[in-house]
Amino acid sequence: MAEIPTPTTGYSSPSGDRPLGVTILAILQLLGGVISIFGGLAIVMIFPVIFTLIIGAILLIVGLLGLIVGWGLYTMKSWAWMLAMILNIINIIIAIINFDIVSLIIPVIIVVYLNQADIKSRFR
Repeated sequence: MAEIPTPTTGYSSPSGDRPLGVTILAILQLLGGVISIFGGLAIVMIFPVIFTLIIGAILLIVGLLGLIVGWGLYTMKSWAWMLAMILNIINIIIAIINFDIVSLIIPVIIVVYLNQADIKSRFR
């Protein structure tokens, strides 16, 4: 009997294998979350004024979200792709508002990488 060919180009297997790039992004997201948490705590402890308390609280929330997104990316959870996109688009907007080119680079790379067809399909 003849074997039936299966399509292999342009499709990725939904086996849940984590690409190396996603592993790197997950680790960067986890590190960013930890840095944001420490930054938020430092701001709250050093400058206990209303304005800085708000900024510190925002950093703490962003840090916790970063940890959640990092874990979700590492474990290839389907919701992690969308949450990573939202979090990194917010980071892009903040970097543009602050005219911070250095802080703009990594979120742009993450958004571009996560939007590749092969990577995006693995999170569905």
